[in-house]
Amino acid sequence: MVGKVSLKEIIGTEDEIDFKEAIKCFECQDKDVEKFLKEKAFDFERRNKSRTYLLINPESEEIEILGYYTLTMKSLPFETGTSKSAIKKIDGFRSDVSSTEAVLIGQIGKDFKHKEKISGKSIIDHAIDDVYKVQKIIGGRVVFLECFDIEKIVKFYKENDFVFLQKSGEYLQMIRQL
Repeated sequence: MVGKVSLKEIIGTEDEIDFKEAIKCFECQDKDVEKFLKEKAFDFERRNKSRTYLLINPESEEIEILGYYTLTMKSLPFETGTSKSAIKKIDGFRSDVSSTEAVLIGQIGKDFKHKEKISGKSIIDHAIDDVYKVQKIIGGRVVFLECFDIEKIVKFYKENDFVFLQKSGEYLQMIRQL
């Protein structure tokens, strides 16, 4: 069993310092994902730009962060050349829209020191559970993420029901229907 803690719940509490110390120990293979958690997540949280959730080991006496994910709402602009049928499926009505609003899984990371204690699938499942909570309250048809075009990463997301939508700059944008 994995515990989940929102940064929003700990900001301003006496636990904030302990969690910040635990975050300093977080080591991810993707250094940009690690840097976001260590340097930007609290600021984004305070400014209501996103919500970050820490997945922790509830059996540990100290705070042991196994992984985390960050969710936010973002406009998903459709690139030139994106399939009209894909756009219509995403929008639900029309194929000539230029964008849609969607939940973005902005960050997802696992501490490789504890990689045997949590799977990437488990982290995605926690994120998707929260996405469905958002959808229940405000609606929405897709969740998306952006990743580098690295075979192992793309394969992982495909195994977790994401499909390629389009390339945007240096990233692939992948979506999952809700």
